[in-house]
Amino acid sequence: MANESANDGQSTISLHRNVKRALRQARTVLQPDFTNELLINNEKSYEDILGPLLLDKPIDQKRKRSAPIAIKSALNVPIGAILNLNVMPGEPYFVMWFLISSYFPLIAACLGPLANMISIIALIQHWRQDPTTEVLIPDPHSVLVMNALSLALGIIGNISLLMNFSRSVKYLITQCVSICAWFCASALLVAGVLVTHYKYMGDYKHSEGFFFACFTAGYYFACMLILLINFLGYRLDKYPATFNLDQKQRTLMVYTILFAIWSVVGAVSMHHLILGLGYGLSLYYCIVSFLTIGLGDITPKTAAAKIVVLVFLLGGVLIMGLIVATLRSVILSSAAPAIFWNDIEIARLNYIKKLKIQDRPISPENAYRKMRRIRHKIKVKHMNFSLALTVIIFLAFWLVGAMIFHFIEEWTYFNGVYFCFLCLLTIGYGDFAPKQSLGRVFFVSWATGAVPLMTILVSNVGDKLYEVFNNTSAWFSKWIFQPDREYLAKKKIKQQMKEYQEDETSTTSSFLLEQIKEDFDSSAFDEDTDNEEEFDDDDDDDEEDEDEEEEEDDDEEEEDGVEEAEKEEDEQEDDDLRQIDSDLEELNSEILDNSSSASTRMNVIRDKLFKRKDAHERLLHYLERLKPLISDGITNPNKKYTLSQWQRAYKALELQKLPDGVDADPYTGFWLGNYSPLRLPLKEPNYLILRVYYKIEETLQMIVNEEKNDLEMLELKGNALLANSLKRRVKFSTRGEDVENRVCDK
Repeated sequence: MANESANDGQSTISLHRNVKRALRQARTVLQPDFTNELLINNEKSYEDILGPLLLDKPIDQKRKRSAPIAIKSALNVPIGAILNLNVMPGEPYFVMWFLISSYFPLIAACLGPLANMISIIALIQHWRQDPTTEVLIPDPHSVLVMNALSLALGIIGNISLLMNFSRSVKYLITQCVSICAWFCASALLVAGVLVTHYKYMGDYKHSEGFFFACFTAGYYFACMLILLINFLGYRLDKYPATFNLDQKQRTLMVYTILFAIWSVVGAVSMHHLILGLGYGLSLYYCIVSFLTIGLGDITPKTAAAKIVVLVFLLGGVLIMGLIVATLRSVILSSAAPAIFWNDIEIARLNYIKKLKIQDRPISPENAYRKMRRIRHKIKVKHMNFSLALTVIIFLAFWLVGAMIFHFIEEWTYFNGVYFCFLCLLTIGYGDFAPKQSLGRVFFVSWATGAVPLMTILVSNVGDKLYEVFNNTSAWFSKWIFQPDREYLAKKKIKQQMKEYQEDETSTTSSFLLEQIKEDFDSSAFDEDTDNEEEFDDDDDDDEEDEDEEEEEDDDEEEEDGVEEAEKEEDEQEDDDLRQIDSDLEELNSEILDNSSSASTRMNVIRDKLFKRKDAHERLLHYLERLKPLISDGITNPNKKYTLSQWQRAYKALELQKLPDGVDADPYTGFWLGNYSPLRLPLKEPNYLILRVYYKIEETLQMIVNEEKNDLEMLELKGNALLANSLKRRVKFSTRGEDVENRVCDK
């Protein structure tokens, strides 16, 4: 028994390990690869275009590759979404593939949860209704099974799309799952609707559940078609295997799913709290309330119903506000600037082509003015197109919706127009409200799409009108009222101020001061060492003279042979003295050489000080230029600079218009060329701030490199001086010992 229990425990542990290993392998297979090869290749393509707009001189590859990302703070367009595309602005079908890669997933993210929301109501509410008693008739078992399978497949498709948005599962897997699931869900619902209508309907009429099923089938098919087109763009190698969205846009689906869940829970709650209200009518009531229309045809009667309504209304309005705000930010910050960039590129390239055909060079001044006119024309064109599109969408929702309500509710067309207009403005007097099942179902889909979209469009038009009226008001007040004389005087003085001012501020370097001190100390040390050696030689001479006198007194009493030996020793001593004299002369010459080398080092240090001073003054000059640019970037980021301001900025910052090795094109005049900053949807103050920043970084890097070189040279010189000093001391010490030994021997 013990062996069996031990074997069972080991098998359980082995099974657990195998399961964990299988899960890790499955996670490796399912998780997407975040190394976007297409993005890396596109960065290499854009770095040659955007790099020279920020960097003047050749630098390391890492900083060059970061130029497309660094310039994003100066662009109105999301550069990440552009880099994800394999089509550049100005190339054919750029706008189409940009919209397919960015906006088609957002449309699917809005339609998918909406389809699940009404599909749940289509499942829990019967599709047939008695025309006289208004009693719902249970659905056939086969229809109920198809309805349930359709809902399950629709939820699977939405979960797969959510995983795609969150990038937790690979794009290919989630796209295939969502497309197949929504296609099958649509087919099952269509089959159930056809079977119910032609086989089981009889004398009954359709309820809200039946029409919700019809709309759900259409939404599933639309989502499948949208994702299929997006997948086709990937297969054509127009963008990588991912949705071209940023993190903020990816949260849109979370809001739509939350809104769908909140609406379904609210519909179920209202069904139980308000008597005689079916699930379809409950969902209609929640949508009317969440969109702040309030038609008044359905109202809560009990205190409990009123309390629950207040809670659900607050949550629904907040969630709808999140959806509207996210959609508006996506429309304003993504599509319009990207299309603006594309149109600028097309107009610019066409004009350059025209100049080359006519063989008509253009001056920089004319090129600048032409580029400004191109930008202005495209801006006006986009504004007119935006207003026209807003009017067309408004008329479509308004007039087409009125036409549909006219046929469904049997209103006059004028009353339908009146009702739709009030609903689009979220007024809802309540004198008209849909009564038919199809009318209420259509109102749920129509109002859910129309009211938020119209809120976005009206907000955009309001921003444009505010800008127009603000400029008009400023012009009117300037024309009517007398301007402030003090303000005009300051403005005149400011305009007359010189853009370039020499900064006489001097700077010092502690390293250079230490280097000067080290040079002086080393020279003084050499002179002191030579003097000490000279004094030691003089002392040795005195001692030798005394010894010679004593030896002469003793030698008078010795034999002639001893005198000859002494004579030889005297000659040897004279030779040693002559050698010491030559060494002293050599030392004097070395002292002179050291003094001249010290003077040379002083000149080198002086040159370095002046060079360092110039670098520091350039830094102060760049920082001085940075102040008004930062002010413009904060107060007026969309400010446009004149040609003279651009020229002064390039001159003051010592910027190159063209990179090294690129010749000027006479047909572009620089401002129409590939390296013109005006070809991009720029925030001009932010762009110049980036240019100043890179100039400051370049100057600081130069100073740091010079200081590193100086430190290395100083260390080498210090080691050489120390070695020479030790060598001299050892040399003279050895000679002194030799002389002393000979004297002692004598």
